[in-house]
Amino acid sequence: MGSRWWLHVQAVFWRFLMRIGMFLHDLTPPRCPSPSFTRTVESDAHGHPVVIHFYVPSDYHEKRRRGHRFPILVNFHGGGFTLGCATDDSRWSTMVVSQVGAVVASVSYRRAPEHPFPAAVDDGVDALLYLAGHAADLGLDASRIALSGFSAGGNLAVTVPLRLRDRLSTEVKEHFGRADSTQRLVDQTNDLNIVALFSWYPILDFLESRDHRRAMSLMPDKTLPAFFTTLFDESYLPDLNDRSSAFASPVRASDRILLEALPRDIFLYICEWDMLMKEGQIFVRHLEGLGKRVRAMMIEKARHAWDKSPNPFRDQDSVNVLYRDACAEMKAIFDR
Repeated sequence: MGSRWWLHVQAVFWRFLMRIGMFLHDLTPPRCPSPSFTRTVESDAHGHPVVIHFYVPSDYHEKRRRGHRFPILVNFHGGGFTLGCATDDSRWSTMVVSQVGAVVASVSYRRAPEHPFPAAVDDGVDALLYLAGHAADLGLDASRIALSGFSAGGNLAVTVPLRLRDRLSTEVKEHFGRADSTQRLVDQTNDLNIVALFSWYPILDFLESRDHRRAMSLMPDKTLPAFFTTLFDESYLPDLNDRSSAFASPVRASDRILLEALPRDIFLYICEWDMLMKEGQIFVRHLEGLGKRVRAMMIEKARHAWDKSPNPFRDQDSVNVLYRDACAEMKAIFDR
């Protein structure tokens, strides 16, 4: 109990500093708009509401009234499952809205250490089910969903579909034919179709020791410091047995689960100076072997979370080039 209390104190301290860092990050012009509106998902399972922040095109309300259905990008923020918030990726969200014409739904999932694994991944599933179940009301096309995420959020972009598949198969097996909730779950997912993943510098394997990963990095001194990675891992996965779960470490998932749950089009963006680089490359090769259409982008001479620098004089254009390329790929998939 004492160690969890200390993790909580550290998390609160770093959350405060991260808010200052993101304030400085957002100072670089052009200023990003705030989300257009939010929706709150009430969960029967844990009683903690999940808030979804929506970024929408300027003609969203008019087109929605006329019956238009927008494709959806569901986004998960970074922060080691411990820090960060749903508006941290506002530059990415704004780019997607303007370049793709999609609605971005950024998920404010529960954070550790207050809510350890699998809270975040379960909240991601609840958000997906909510969007599919309320697609008509929100003017969304649930048959055209892409997922994106950064760092821990990059992990969720991969693990949420795995968890959704598991939840569906488990509930249908246990309750089929006698539970209204299961029928609702099946109805909600009838039109739900994830067509692509965009995962930016994700953590994919919690079994690999951080010390080993740091030592094997091209630039160990440019990787995340140990006090951060220890805080993240002990907060989110205090039970070491959970670290081998496919819903935490997708590189450990069976071929069958990866084949069935993940879409054909998968984009992975890996930073050269990141300790997570090698597991990203291993996962890419594995998915390619399963017949997935994987595009891997190595971001040269870049640290983990290179696009979230608090320096307001940073080279934002170099980030925007990659964001635009990702948007072009997303638009081509949505327009098929």
